Amino acid sequence: MHVGHVCPVCGRSDRTTRLSAHWRALSAGQRAGAAHLARPALHDERWSEPLGLLTLGCALLVSEAWLGFVGVAGGGVWLVSLRDKVAQAARLRADWHRKQFCRRCHHAFLP
Repeated sequence: MHVGHVCPVCGRSDRTTRLSAHWRALSAGQRAGAAHLARPALHDERWSEPLGLLTLGCALLVSEAWLGFVGVAGGGVWLVSLRDKVAQAARLRADWHRKQFCRRCHHAFLP
C-alpha cells in the first residue's frame, strides 16, 4: 500500500493526495467554492508592445534622435519585467503540480 506524504497540519498521511488529482475530482460547484486551490492561471503576456517600443527606439537611435534612448531603455525594462513575470508564473504552476492535499484537514502543502 502506498502511503502519501505526511500533512504538516494534522500529521497524517492516510488521506493525502496530489492537489491536481483532487482538483480534477471536484465538481464545478465544488471548484467554485475552492478557488484558492485552483491552478495558477497563465497570463496572456503581449510581447509585441515592448518589442515594438524597443524597435522604435532603435530606429530613432539610428536617426540620431535623443528620444531613441528613451525607447530603447523603456522597451528593455518592459521586456525584462515581462520575462520575470512569466518566470514567476511558471514557478507557481510548477509548485502547484508538486503540491499535496490533505482530505482530512483540507490543507494544501508542498512535500
